[in-house]
Amino acid sequence: MNRQAYVNKEQVRFGYNESETPTEEYALHCHNFYEVYFFLDGDVDYLVEGMQYKPTPNSLLLLSPNVFHGVKINGSRPYKRFSIHFHPDILSVERRVFLLSAFPAFEKQTGKKIYYEQVEQFGIPAYFDALEDCALKDTALQEQLLPVCVEALLARIVSMSDATGTGLRPPSPDPITGILLYLNRHLKETITLDQLSERFFLSKHHMNKVFRKATGTTVFDYLLHKRVTLAQQLLIEGSSAQQAAAEAGFGDYSSFYRAYTKILGHSPLQDRGVLPSLGSNAGKVFEDVNLRI
Repeated sequence: MNRQAYVNKEQVRFGYNESETPTEEYALHCHNFYEVYFFLDGDVDYLVEGMQYKPTPNSLLLLSPNVFHGVKINGSRPYKRFSIHFHPDILSVERRVFLLSAFPAFEKQTGKKIYYEQVEQFGIPAYFDALEDCALKDTALQEQLLPVCVEALLARIVSMSDATGTGLRPPSPDPITGILLYLNRHLKETITLDQLSERFFLSKHHMNKVFRKATGTTVFDYLLHKRVTLAQQLLIEGSSAQQAAAEAGFGDYSSFYRAYTKILGHSPLQDRGVLPSLGSNAGKVFEDVNLRI
């Protein structure tokens, strides 16, 4: 693997990374673009919407937009992986729906498979090799090759998904699945711990305890990340900051502004009406890219 093989374009970011520093907690975040994570080696735990995965060499994770996820590095064994983040605009319009069909929408398809092991039997590593080779080309050739390489990888993933069946997510500790689904389906509404406690027949203390154990964070922090990501997408689509705040479920603009700048590292006004871009809109999500993905 060539550690210099790295792409950082407006609509796609790709690279090979290694980390050796253990982390005590999950580096949790969410973003409004797609991600394919290809694990090569190391000792890590990966958390996706309350589900914990223990990646094995040559395993793959598919992460849809606005999915809460993160990794925790255990021990000093080198953690090696490829990752690619992309906006769907990089894909041809006529094939876009097909190429994204392997990615589940969490709030709609809780049973759809996102984790695959032993993907070498489907030739997946060769597609990352092609992306790595593309990253080393001169700019003009890279611009032409990159969309083709991304589409080829996604087409192969769709074929692999079809060959292995849709599968099921491992069962989540009850009642976490229900709570997560409720939060995602009601992001724009006022949600309180008292409401959740009453709805799911749990004390607030016990609910907070099981929620943190399953997701790595609190109900409030989870909601903040989800709402900020939703607001960012609304801003990109042209909504005003006030409209985005209200549509994303924030009760007042000042709390929205504080949450937005804390999580993304810049003002919401910076994202209004801009073209989808991994470069200008990723904010703090990628500030520790070599450690976190």
